[in-house]
Amino acid sequence: MSKLADRIKRAGKVEPAPMGFGAPAERRAAPTLLCLLRLDKDDAKRAAQAAAAADAVIITGADTGKLADALKKLGDLPAGLRLEDAKRANVAAAREAGADFVVLNEESAAEAVLEEKTGLVLTVDRDAGDTELRALAGLSLDALDVGPLGEPFTLRRLMSLRRVSLLSQTPLLVDVPAGIEAARLEALREAGVAGVVLDGRSADKLQALMEAVLSLPPRGRRREGRTEALLPSVAAAASSEEEEEPDYE
Repeated sequence: MSKLADRIKRAGKVEPAPMGFGAPAERRAAPTLLCLLRLDKDDAKRAAQAAAAADAVIITGADTGKLADALKKLGDLPAGLRLEDAKRANVAAAREAGADFVVLNEESAAEAVLEEKTGLVLTVDRDAGDTELRALAGLSLDALDVGPLGEPFTLRRLMSLRRVSLLSQTPLLVDVPAGIEAARLEALREAGVAGVVLDGRSADKLQALMEAVLSLPPRGRRREGRTEALLPSVAAAASSEEEEEPDYE
């Protein structure tokens, strides 16, 4: 498992409710969305500065040979390369250079997905057909890169994201503007978004983005509350049916 996939998995866990009658111990809030930076190859030197805050970085237009030294300086920070020529040999070379994952597109060489030791992120069109999206569920992908969020942020855009997430059964990464509100982040999270990507030119806004993510309520709270509210009604309906059942001689 890539470091990116591991972080997505940890961020996606639903926090269990505290047990016992005593006052729950204060726990440090855990981020439920990853915050990534997207850097151009010419800005790759800034990646080391982002390592102190970002959950991962994506470097576009990357040349694995020239970026090997920069990747090594990132330490445990997951770094992904968006390859211009994504053949299997180049994916393997990216791993050898220190990349945790690579970003592919639909025109990448088909055999590139066979590199099991490298995390794979696929760029997809959110308007892709249902059959195409279902087919992605069978691939070993860490995430789908669905591009910019887009404005205005309407319910239709949210439904589109949720459709991609449900049919592909794969976490989503979406580009967001600097200064995005916490309410929008929560809506994206509920639609299946696992990570939000900030343009490297707005790297100074990364800390504010991460603070907004930390302010979000735990996952699953609304869904659990809805289930509890429905249970008495279901039980009452079942009881009513039993009382009205006619007697047969």
